[in-house]
Amino acid sequence: MGTQNEGGYPFYNEVIVEIDGKRHGNWKSYDIDSDFLIPADAFNFNIGIPSDSTVLTDYSGKTAKVMINDEVVLSGIIDSTQHGISKGDRTYSINGRDRASVLVDCTAPITNVKGLTVLEAIKKIVAPLGIKKVALKAESNPTLDKVDIDIGETAWNALIRCANSAGLHAWFAPDGTLIVGGADYSTPPVATLCCNKDGERNNFTQASLTTDVSQRFSEITFLAQRHGRQADDNKNDLKWVYQDKSIEFYKPKTVVVPDVESLEALKKWAKKYISDSILSDFTLTITVPDHKTQDGVLWAPGQRVHVICEEYDIDAIFFLMGRRFVLSRTGGTTTELRLKQDGIWTPDAYVKKSKNARNRKGKKGKKNKGDLIVLDGD
Repeated sequence: MGTQNEGGYPFYNEVIVEIDGKRHGNWKSYDIDSDFLIPADAFNFNIGIPSDSTVLTDYSGKTAKVMINDEVVLSGIIDSTQHGISKGDRTYSINGRDRASVLVDCTAPITNVKGLTVLEAIKKIVAPLGIKKVALKAESNPTLDKVDIDIGETAWNALIRCANSAGLHAWFAPDGTLIVGGADYSTPPVATLCCNKDGERNNFTQASLTTDVSQRFSEITFLAQRHGRQADDNKNDLKWVYQDKSIEFYKPKTVVVPDVESLEALKKWAKKYISDSILSDFTLTITVPDHKTQDGVLWAPGQRVHVICEEYDIDAIFFLMGRRFVLSRTGGTTTELRLKQDGIWTPDAYVKKSKNARNRKGKKGKKNKGDLIVLDGD
């Protein structure tokens, strides 16, 4: 189907939900979200139904494939359907999440993953829950020292702890493959987004910039107790301290780290923790028309985007952490892009590539956070 923007200009996007081999389209509205930081990507589709329509099918519990212009953007499960009736009108909506929903909802099997590689451990956790396709997107696949899976712990939390211990993350690809890895900061930007006061080259008009230092600390002390060691007056035998000199006031924090066997492992865990805290303090959200770049490429998490915005004093490359495809009566066809500082998230996934592709541009007047994190500690 062809969808259009608020000015009436058509964007030709065929948006299809495939259920039981049947293709459904002609949506009144939809919302298709995908974000590395959200465990399960969600989708919602609404369609207006004529009042004389027959009884509608209940698709809850069915598997679904969401496609835009014949490209799969999400594979998942329909959680619920809703059928509304009012005078002269009926509405019908389907709501669901990607395959991560099974891992988020279900308890992890009690299993021993010590001595396995990160990829092997995660495969062992998710296989009993029907997740068969798992792939690594990182330079290395280290062996785990020790990760205890607690009784009642969700499968998603268990696998994320395994991934985080190696400085990695996990997410589902549109085709339903579970990916273990991180960002590749050597890929070229897919687009340049501009918003200047003179109006030249402008291709977006709606944006929001949020800076938040609530999760940043001047000093973080990481403590851990190696497995098999006896605690001495409740003291931990592994300790490492990180200092952030960009924080101008004293703001300390102590973090007790589980599942580490060495100082090197503690530092790896700490680096992931620190990169996540730095990541949280900058979010640039931009809404653009259509679901594609000017080159016709669908927006997707993991892309890098060059942003020029005079209002924010920005001329830099950013990492696309999440995107949201929306069709609404008031806004037409739009995409919300959630952008983070380049080079911060999962910096250990592709260290060699990232070192050769560090972004030297930054927000003017502020410390550039686009370079890989180098940890200095005691």
